[in-house]
Amino acid sequence: MENKSPQSKRLKEFVDLTGYSLNEFAKQCDIASVRTIAKIITEGATPTSKVLDKIITRFPQLNHDWVVLGYGEMIVKGLQTQETSTDSLKKSSESSYQYIIQALRDHDFALNELSKAVEKANDKVEVTAELVVKTTEQYRKEQMEKASEFYEKLDLRYIAQEKFVINELEGIRNNAEKLEIENRALIRKLDQERKERTQENFDKLSTKIHDYLKESREMQKDLIKEEVKHGMKTGNNYLAESRDLQEKLMIKINDEAIKKLIEQMNKNAVKQTDFAIKALLDKFSLKKILPGLGSPNKVSNPKHQK
Repeated sequence: MENKSPQSKRLKEFVDLTGYSLNEFAKQCDIASVRTIAKIITEGATPTSKVLDKIITRFPQLNHDWVVLGYGEMIVKGLQTQETSTDSLKKSSESSYQYIIQALRDHDFALNELSKAVEKANDKVEVTAELVVKTTEQYRKEQMEKASEFYEKLDLRYIAQEKFVINELEGIRNNAEKLEIENRALIRKLDQERKERTQENFDKLSTKIHDYLKESREMQKDLIKEEVKHGMKTGNNYLAESRDLQEKLMIKINDEAIKKLIEQMNKNAVKQTDFAIKALLDKFSLKKILPGLGSPNKVSNPKHQK
Protein backbone atom coordinates (compact mmCIF):
# COMPACT_ATOMS: atom_id res chain seq x y z
CA MET A 1 0.00 0.00 0.00
CA GLU A 2 2.92 2.41 0.77
CA ASN A 3 4.45 1.88 -2.67
CA LYS A 4 1.30 2.94 -4.57
CA SER A 5 1.42 6.27 -6.37
CA PRO A 6 -1.08 9.02 -5.46
CA GLN A 7 -2.52 8.85 -9.00
CA SER A 8 -3.11 5.11 -8.49
CA LYS A 9 -4.93 5.72 -5.22
CA ARG A 10 -7.14 8.43 -6.73
CA LEU A 11 -7.98 6.33 -9.80
CA LYS A 12 -8.87 3.38 -7.51
CA GLU A 13 -11.24 5.68 -5.62
CA PHE A 14 -12.91 6.69 -8.91
CA VAL A 15 -13.14 3.07 -10.12
CA ASP A 16 -14.78 2.08 -6.83
CA LEU A 17 -17.24 4.97 -7.31
CA THR A 18 -18.26 3.70 -10.76
CA GLY A 19 -18.93 0.23 -9.39
CA TYR A 20 -17.28 -1.48 -12.36
CA SER A 21 -14.95 -4.42 -12.01
CA LEU A 22 -11.40 -3.92 -13.38
CA ASN A 23 -12.23 -6.02 -16.44
CA GLU A 24 -15.43 -4.06 -17.13
CA PHE A 25 -13.71 -0.73 -16.47
CA ALA A 26 -10.97 -1.59 -19.01
CA LYS A 27 -13.64 -2.43 -21.61
CA GLN A 28 -15.52 0.80 -20.92
CA CYS A 29 -12.32 2.81 -21.45
CA ASP A 30 -11.35 0.88 -24.58
CA ILE A 31 -8.15 -0.41 -22.95
CA ALA A 32 -7.10 -3.61 -24.66
CA SER A 33 -5.55 -5.38 -21.66
CA VAL A 34 -7.09 -5.48 -18.22
CA ARG A 35 -3.53 -6.01 -16.98
CA THR A 36 -2.81 -2.33 -17.68
CA ILE A 37 -5.57 -1.23 -15.29
CA ALA A 38 -4.63 -3.91 -12.79
CA LYS A 39 -1.05 -2.58 -12.57
CA ILE A 40 -2.36 0.91 -11.82
CA ILE A 41 -5.15 0.00 -9.37
CA THR A 42 -3.72 -3.09 -7.69
CA GLU A 43 0.04 -2.67 -7.92
CA GLY A 44 0.04 1.13 -7.62
CA ALA A 45 1.72 2.07 -10.92
CA THR A 46 1.38 5.64 -12.19
CA PRO A 47 -0.99 5.85 -15.19
CA THR A 48 0.48 6.99 -18.49
CA SER A 49 -0.96 10.01 -20.28
CA LYS A 50 -2.37 7.71 -23.00
CA VAL A 51 -4.26 5.55 -20.46
CA LEU A 52 -5.43 8.64 -18.59
CA ASP A 53 -6.72 10.23 -21.84
CA LYS A 54 -8.77 7.09 -22.58
CA ILE A 55 -10.23 7.16 -19.05
CA ILE A 56 -11.11 10.89 -19.37
CA THR A 57 -12.61 10.27 -22.84
CA ARG A 58 -14.94 7.63 -21.40
CA PHE A 59 -15.62 9.52 -18.18
CA PRO A 60 -15.38 13.27 -19.01
CA GLN A 61 -16.79 14.19 -15.62
CA LEU A 62 -13.52 12.96 -14.05
CA ASN A 63 -11.26 15.93 -13.15
CA HIS A 64 -7.87 15.52 -14.89
CA ASP A 65 -6.04 17.75 -12.40
CA TRP A 66 -7.52 15.84 -9.48
CA VAL A 67 -6.12 12.58 -10.84
CA VAL A 68 -2.68 13.97 -11.69
CA LEU A 69 -2.12 16.68 -9.08
CA GLY A 70 -4.84 16.16 -6.52
CA TYR A 71 -6.33 19.64 -7.24
CA GLY A 72 -10.05 20.30 -7.00
CA GLU A 73 -12.73 17.65 -6.74
CA MET A 74 -12.97 14.25 -8.31
CA ILE A 75 -16.00 15.21 -10.40
CA VAL A 76 -16.03 18.44 -12.42
CA LYS A 77 -18.95 20.53 -11.10
CA GLY A 78 -17.80 24.08 -11.90
CA LEU A 79 -16.97 24.96 -8.30
CA GLN A 80 -13.74 23.79 -6.84
CA THR A 81 -11.94 24.72 -3.69
CA GLN A 82 -8.82 25.11 -5.83
CA GLU A 83 -8.59 26.42 -9.35
CA THR A 84 -8.47 23.88 -12.14
CA SER A 85 -5.80 24.32 -14.76
CA THR A 86 -6.68 25.42 -18.25
CA ASP A 87 -5.15 22.30 -19.69
CA SER A 88 -7.28 20.10 -17.39
CA LEU A 89 -10.47 21.97 -18.29
CA LYS A 90 -9.61 21.81 -21.97
CA LYS A 91 -8.99 18.06 -21.85
CA SER A 92 -12.14 17.48 -19.81
CA SER A 93 -14.20 19.71 -22.11
CA GLU A 94 -12.86 18.10 -25.25
CA SER A 95 -13.39 14.67 -23.80
CA SER A 96 -16.91 15.59 -22.74
CA TYR A 97 -17.74 16.95 -26.18
CA GLN A 98 -16.32 13.91 -27.93
CA TYR A 99 -18.13 11.62 -25.51
CA ILE A 100 -21.41 13.46 -26.02
CA ILE A 101 -21.05 13.32 -29.81
CA GLN A 102 -20.25 9.64 -29.68
CA ALA A 103 -23.05 9.03 -27.24
CA LEU A 104 -25.48 10.83 -29.55
CA ARG A 105 -24.28 8.79 -32.50
CA ASP A 106 -24.62 5.61 -30.47
CA HIS A 107 -28.04 6.78 -29.32
CA ASP A 108 -29.19 7.52 -32.88
CA PHE A 109 -27.90 4.19 -34.06
CA ALA A 110 -29.64 2.44 -31.16
CA LEU A 111 -32.87 4.30 -31.95
CA ASN A 112 -32.66 3.23 -35.59
CA GLU A 113 -32.04 -0.35 -34.60
CA LEU A 114 -34.87 -0.19 -32.07
CA SER A 115 -37.18 1.31 -34.69
CA LYS A 116 -36.34 -1.47 -37.11
CA ALA A 117 -36.88 -4.07 -34.42
CA VAL A 118 -40.23 -2.48 -33.48
CA GLU A 119 -41.34 -2.46 -37.13
CA LYS A 120 -40.40 -6.10 -37.50
CA ALA A 121 -42.19 -6.89 -34.27
CA ASN A 122 -45.29 -4.99 -35.45
CA ASP A 123 -45.23 -6.88 -38.73
CA LYS A 124 -44.99 -10.16 -36.88
CA VAL A 125 -47.77 -9.10 -34.51
CA GLU A 126 -50.03 -8.16 -37.44
CA VAL A 127 -49.34 -11.45 -39.20
CA THR A 128 -49.86 -13.39 -35.99
CA ALA A 129 -53.06 -11.49 -35.20
CA GLU A 130 -54.42 -12.10 -38.69
CA LEU A 131 -53.55 -15.77 -38.41
CA VAL A 132 -55.20 -15.98 -34.98
CA VAL A 133 -58.36 -14.30 -36.32
CA LYS A 134 -58.54 -16.69 -39.29
CA THR A 135 -57.90 -19.72 -37.12
CA THR A 136 -60.47 -18.60 -34.57
CA GLU A 137 -63.09 -17.97 -37.25
CA GLN A 138 -62.42 -21.33 -38.86
CA TYR A 139 -62.63 -23.08 -35.50
CA ARG A 140 -65.88 -21.25 -34.69
CA LYS A 141 -67.43 -22.30 -38.01
CA GLU A 142 -66.40 -25.92 -37.48
CA GLN A 143 -67.82 -25.92 -33.97
CA MET A 144 -71.08 -24.35 -35.16
CA GLU A 145 -71.41 -26.97 -37.91
CA LYS A 146 -70.73 -29.78 -35.45
CA ALA A 147 -73.19 -28.34 -32.95
CA SER A 148 -75.86 -27.95 -35.64
CA GLU A 149 -75.34 -31.52 -36.83
CA PHE A 150 -75.44 -32.80 -33.25
CA TYR A 151 -78.69 -30.97 -32.48
CA GLU A 152 -80.29 -32.24 -35.69
CA LYS A 153 -79.45 -35.82 -34.75
CA LEU A 154 -80.68 -35.14 -31.24
CA ASP A 155 -83.98 -33.78 -32.58
CA LEU A 156 -84.46 -36.82 -34.80
CA ARG A 157 -83.74 -39.13 -31.91
CA TYR A 158 -86.10 -37.17 -29.67
CA ILE A 159 -88.89 -37.36 -32.29
CA ALA A 160 -88.34 -41.11 -32.71
CA GLN A 161 -88.47 -41.65 -28.96
CA GLU A 162 -91.61 -39.53 -28.71
CA LYS A 163 -93.33 -41.54 -31.46
CA PHE A 164 -92.27 -44.77 -29.78
CA VAL A 165 -93.73 -43.68 -26.44
CA ILE A 166 -96.98 -42.50 -28.07
CA ASN A 167 -97.36 -45.82 -29.89
CA GLU A 168 -96.66 -47.77 -26.72
CA LEU A 169 -99.22 -45.71 -24.78
CA GLU A 170 -101.77 -46.23 -27.52
CA GLY A 171 -101.11 -49.97 -27.40
CA ILE A 172 -101.52 -49.95 -23.61
CA ARG A 173 -104.79 -48.05 -23.96
CA ASN A 174 -106.10 -50.54 -26.53
CA ASN A 175 -105.02 -53.48 -24.40
CA ALA A 176 -106.70 -51.93 -21.38
CA GLU A 177 -109.97 -51.52 -23.31
CA LYS A 178 -109.78 -55.11 -24.54
CA LEU A 179 -109.06 -56.34 -21.03
CA GLU A 180 -111.98 -54.36 -19.67
CA ILE A 181 -114.32 -55.93 -22.24
CA GLU A 182 -112.93 -59.39 -21.48
CA ASN A 183 -113.25 -58.82 -17.73
CA ARG A 184 -116.87 -57.72 -18.06
CA ALA A 185 -117.61 -60.77 -20.17
CA LEU A 186 -115.85 -62.97 -17.60
CA ILE A 187 -117.82 -61.41 -14.76
CA ARG A 188 -121.11 -61.99 -16.64
CA LYS A 189 -120.04 -65.55 -17.33
CA LEU A 190 -119.16 -66.17 -13.69
CA ASP A 191 -122.43 -64.61 -12.58
CA GLN A 192 -124.37 -66.80 -15.01
CA GLU A 193 -122.52 -69.88 -13.76
CA ARG A 194 -123.29 -68.86 -10.20
CA LYS A 195 -126.98 -68.49 -11.01
CA GLU A 196 -127.03 -71.83 -12.78
CA ARG A 197 -125.29 -73.54 -9.88
CA THR A 198 -127.62 -71.88 -7.40
CA GLN A 199 -130.64 -72.98 -9.44
CA GLU A 200 -129.20 -76.46 -9.64
CA ASN A 201 -128.67 -76.52 -5.89
CA PHE A 202 -132.22 -75.29 -5.35
CA ASP A 203 -133.52 -78.01 -7.65
CA LYS A 204 -131.55 -80.67 -5.79
CA LEU A 205 -132.70 -79.33 -2.45
CA SER A 206 -136.30 -79.17 -3.66
CA THR A 207 -136.06 -82.79 -4.78
CA LYS A 208 -134.69 -83.75 -1.37
CA ILE A 209 -137.48 -81.88 0.39
CA HIS A 210 -140.02 -83.55 -1.85
CA ASP A 211 -138.49 -86.92 -1.01
CA TYR A 212 -138.56 -86.05 2.70
CA LEU A 213 -142.24 -85.09 2.47
CA LYS A 214 -143.08 -88.21 0.54
CA GLU A 215 -141.26 -90.29 3.14
CA SER A 216 -143.13 -88.42 5.86
CA ARG A 217 -146.47 -89.17 4.28
CA GLU A 218 -145.56 -92.81 4.03
CA MET A 219 -144.58 -92.79 7.69
CA GLN A 220 -147.93 -91.15 8.55
CA LYS A 221 -149.79 -93.76 6.62
CA ASP A 222 -147.93 -96.51 8.45
CA LEU A 223 -148.62 -94.88 11.78
CA ILE A 224 -152.29 -94.47 10.94
CA LYS A 225 -152.53 -98.08 9.94
CA GLU A 226 -150.78 -99.14 13.12
CA GLU A 227 -153.01 -97.02 15.31
CA VAL A 228 -156.15 -98.17 13.60
CA LYS A 229 -155.00 -101.74 13.88
CA HIS A 230 -154.44 -101.61 17.61
CA GLY A 231 -157.48 -99.38 18.20
CA MET A 232 -155.66 -97.36 20.77
CA LYS A 233 -157.00 -93.99 19.76
CA THR A 234 -160.00 -92.53 18.16
CA GLY A 235 -159.96 -91.15 14.66
CA ASN A 236 -160.04 -87.54 15.83
CA ASN A 237 -157.19 -87.95 18.23
CA TYR A 238 -155.23 -89.74 15.61
CA LEU A 239 -155.79 -86.99 13.10
CA ALA A 240 -154.73 -84.33 15.61
CA GLU A 241 -151.59 -86.21 16.52
CA SER A 242 -150.96 -86.91 12.87
CA ARG A 243 -151.17 -83.24 12.07
CA ASP A 244 -148.80 -82.37 14.94
CA LEU A 245 -146.34 -84.99 13.81
CA GLN A 246 -146.59 -83.81 10.22
CA GLU A 247 -145.97 -80.20 11.29
CA LYS A 248 -142.95 -81.24 13.38
CA LEU A 249 -141.59 -83.26 10.51
CA MET A 250 -142.13 -80.38 8.11
CA ILE A 251 -140.42 -77.93 10.47
CA LYS A 252 -137.49 -80.32 10.94
CA ILE A 253 -137.25 -80.98 7.22
CA ASN A 254 -137.49 -77.28 6.37
CA ASP A 255 -134.86 -76.34 8.99
CA GLU A 256 -132.45 -78.96 7.70
CA ALA A 257 -133.14 -78.02 4.11
CA ILE A 258 -132.60 -74.31 4.74
CA LYS A 259 -129.44 -75.01 6.75
CA LYS A 260 -128.01 -77.21 3.99
CA LEU A 261 -129.04 -74.66 1.37
CA ILE A 262 -127.25 -71.85 3.23
CA GLU A 263 -124.12 -74.00 3.72
CA GLN A 264 -124.07 -75.02 0.08
CA MET A 265 -124.60 -71.44 -1.09
CA ASN A 266 -121.77 -70.20 1.16
CA LYS A 267 -119.41 -72.87 -0.17
CA ASN A 268 -120.35 -72.05 -3.75
CA ALA A 269 -119.98 -68.30 -3.12
CA VAL A 270 -116.49 -68.75 -1.64
CA LYS A 271 -115.39 -70.99 -4.51
CA GLN A 272 -116.82 -68.64 -7.12
CA THR A 273 -115.21 -65.58 -5.45
CA ASP A 274 -111.79 -67.27 -5.33
CA PHE A 275 -112.12 -68.34 -8.94
CA ALA A 276 -113.14 -64.82 -10.03
CA ILE A 277 -110.26 -63.15 -8.15
CA LYS A 278 -107.71 -65.56 -9.60
CA ALA A 279 -109.08 -65.05 -13.10
CA LEU A 280 -109.01 -61.26 -12.74
CA LEU A 281 -105.44 -61.31 -11.39
CA ASP A 282 -104.35 -63.41 -14.36
CA LYS A 283 -106.04 -61.04 -16.78
CA PHE A 284 -104.58 -57.90 -15.16
CA SER A 285 -101.01 -59.25 -14.99
CA LEU A 286 -98.41 -56.62 -16.01
CA LYS A 287 -96.91 -59.08 -18.48
CA LYS A 288 -100.23 -59.20 -20.33
CA ILE A 289 -101.07 -55.50 -19.95
CA LEU A 290 -97.64 -54.27 -21.11
CA PRO A 291 -96.41 -56.85 -23.62
CA GLY A 292 -92.99 -55.97 -25.06
CA LEU A 293 -93.03 -52.45 -23.58
CA GLY A 294 -89.45 -51.16 -23.58
CA SER A 295 -87.91 -48.51 -21.40
CA PRO A 296 -86.78 -45.75 -23.79
CA ASN A 297 -84.31 -43.29 -22.41
CA LYS A 298 -85.63 -39.81 -22.05
CA VAL A 299 -83.77 -37.38 -24.31
CA SER A 300 -83.95 -33.70 -23.57
CA ASN A 301 -83.87 -31.41 -26.58
CA PRO A 302 -81.62 -28.38 -25.96
CA LYS A 303 -83.83 -26.33 -28.29
CA HIS A 304 -86.89 -27.14 -26.21
CA GLN A 305 -84.93 -26.36 -23.07
CA LYS A 306 -84.17 -22.96 -24.42
